[in-house]
Amino acid sequence: TPFGTSAKADVPKKYIGRRVYVIITKNKNNNR
Repeated sequence: TPFGTSAKADVPKKYIGRRVYVIITKNKNNNR
């Protein structure tokens, strides 16, 4: 089903985006 595929593709994007944001924030804190 196209809807199921789009839903599956949308979830990882949000998860990856949030994970990258957390990693960047940790790197900024480590640099200071």
